[in-house]
Amino acid sequence: MFNLILGGGGVKGIAYAGVFEEAEARKIKWGSVVGVSAGAVAGAFLGAGYSAFQLKSVINAFDLGKVDLSSIEEKVPAVARYLQFIEKNRYSGMEGIYEFLNQELPNNDVEESMFSEERSHIAKILKNIVTLSKEGCLFDGDYLESWVARVLAARGIVNFSALRGGVMDKVNPRGYKVRMTAVDVNRARVVILPDDLVYYGINPDWFPVAKAVRMSISIPFVFKPVVIRRWEKGQWKKYYFVDGGVLDGFPFWGVDNNSGIPAVGFKLDGGKTKKLFSLSTPLDILKALVSAVHDIGVPKDACETKYVASIDASKVDFLDFHLDNEQKEYLYNSGKTAARKLFDDIESGVLL
Repeated sequence: MFNLILGGGGVKGIAYAGVFEEAEARKIKWGSVVGVSAGAVAGAFLGAGYSAFQLKSVINAFDLGKVDLSSIEEKVPAVARYLQFIEKNRYSGMEGIYEFLNQELPNNDVEESMFSEERSHIAKILKNIVTLSKEGCLFDGDYLESWVARVLAARGIVNFSALRGGVMDKVNPRGYKVRMTAVDVNRARVVILPDDLVYYGINPDWFPVAKAVRMSISIPFVFKPVVIRRWEKGQWKKYYFVDGGVLDGFPFWGVDNNSGIPAVGFKLDGGKTKKLFSLSTPLDILKALVSAVHDIGVPKDACETKYVASIDASKVDFLDFHLDNEQKEYLYNSGKTAARKLFDDIESGVLL
């Protein structure tokens, strides 16, 4: 048995079906599963009892026709605002992206906590993400949430109470089979769902799993932030949530690495080459904006899990929603290959 950590990566998360297929062939059982963004989707379906074969069918049934990448400047005003910003300030490339995200924006109504100077910098970027996203995002997220809810309901999963029965330990005291992370913008911190919902006056057991998945995968500028209200000082206060990968794209701390059950993790940032954004099209600018606000809360090499594999998904971009069958098979096979190598290395003692 292994605990499992699944990192984020947009549509590259299709590769996790290949990971699960290899694990099934080896009769590997899972203890606690924690995922972020694409890893939250895959983890939720795994916890619901879907096999790798069934997961492939679910993915292929997803109506990509609902995903429209046209008219990005109209749908995502942040792209047009960026173009105006660099024309006025004479920035270029990723430098312009970072300066744009760090500017002082008016009409920012996100109530935040007090932070250290370092955290204040991150909090400022997070607030700007919400302010810009309020003007418009590529999608509202309703369709994705409804799809996830339907897929889970087919297995009798609605709320997290149905995902009880997993391994209970000090990190997962309620014993949920699957949990996921999101970012609380107001507090500039990663929260783990559903456990941390207690802070907002919500019973974790009765929170919809599909809503938590949506919170975890609310990629800035792609999906609208999710709002949860908390009763404070005689009134309702809004808390905004975005993709957990904004602050931490690989939440290894979400499982107990000292419980006696070893943890394995999979990242979707593998591959020998990294794509550079030309910023010549609205889609390139959108991708650059998303990439600039990914994993900004932790050091890039922070990881305390011994068994980690990077899945080579370099031939597919995280926003390539219109994948053909060949690209999907590439991702499946990449996930299976990475899992096979990792499990072989563990069994042979190479990673001891």
